[in-house]
Amino acid sequence: MIVDQCNKKSKNILSIAIFKNSNNFDLLRLMAAFAVIVGHAYPISPQPPLQDWVLSVLHFDYSGSLAVKFFFFLSGLLVTESIINRPEPMKFIARRLFRIYPALLVCLLFTILIVGPIYTNGSLPDYFLQKSTWTYLTKNLGLFRLQWKLPTVLDDSEFGLNGALWTLNFEFVCYVYVAVFCAIGVFSRRIISNLIFLSVIVVAFFAPHYLPYFSRNPDAVLLPACFSIGVLFAVNKKNIILDIRLVALLWLLVMCLSENRAHIISFYLAFFYTSIYLGSLPFTVAHLKLPFDASYGVYLYGFLVQQCVHASLPNIGVHGNQIVSMIIALILGIFSWYLVEKPALKLGREFTAKDWSQNPAIMKIRSIGSINVRIFKK
Repeated sequence: MIVDQCNKKSKNILSIAIFKNSNNFDLLRLMAAFAVIVGHAYPISPQPPLQDWVLSVLHFDYSGSLAVKFFFFLSGLLVTESIINRPEPMKFIARRLFRIYPALLVCLLFTILIVGPIYTNGSLPDYFLQKSTWTYLTKNLGLFRLQWKLPTVLDDSEFGLNGALWTLNFEFVCYVYVAVFCAIGVFSRRIISNLIFLSVIVVAFFAPHYLPYFSRNPDAVLLPACFSIGVLFAVNKKNIILDIRLVALLWLLVMCLSENRAHIISFYLAFFYTSIYLGSLPFTVAHLKLPFDASYGVYLYGFLVQQCVHASLPNIGVHGNQIVSMIIALILGIFSWYLVEKPALKLGREFTAKDWSQNPAIMKIRSIGSINVRIFKK
């Protein structure tokens, strides 16, 4: 863990930078969402010999995958900070549902009702009468049994309509783990939290087959590790300073390690730490602050938009697909933020502000949690 050794008088501590007015994490998320589009353009609109530049440098990851890992890291940091400040697991899950589902529902309806009729190869009556047209909505809302195709829509594509949806169920599983750990009192003891989430990181990198649920998908095995790094940052936020010298030290460590698992772990740690450092710089906060958080919308619509752009403009190449798709996805993301996500988040805050203390289920969970808190405090 990065501890305040080099400048004890520094005010740029993560416990301060984590406040929304002290960082520009919205910009980091938007850049990550754009990076997902950049990475997906190479297989969607291939243009040999061009390849993803991140992959050509790192050899073990590409831009889209790295961006998803950053999403999980930042999510681990922010949701853990949220549940530590408000240790109410059921309300935490409720707020997460209000964050994920409204925009997802609208995106799926947009896909079925607008994209489908435009790009279907069959007749509209046949398209709307097919059962799989509507199971696309119900299955994908369920998160865990995704349906990748709409009938007769973009049949020539080898990819699902919205391949980005595959990460949502893994992120939700991470939320559930955080809520459970909060309920049993894990976050009441920093040393217990550190041991648990360090163990997750070690297992994910060195024995991923032992990870429940995540081991089913080889692309997902490092996601809980990245999420856990974020959790550790949140748990130890008072001891983590954001300093350019530590940035340099971490990247020096990356360069010194040979290309093995330790090298990869050190790279992700350096990348995440550097991102947080840059996102909390006074200049970044004062001059680059966004009036919206369009990242989730850009992420939801990005892959879908890229496929539509490729179907409509197949000869614009990789970079053309990236640019056009980012512009369209940003517009859709901004609409999603103002018309769907922001109102839903407000509704979620109002819903969770109510007193749930007399709810029998909540009382039962609290009683179990209080027993475990006493155990962890012994």
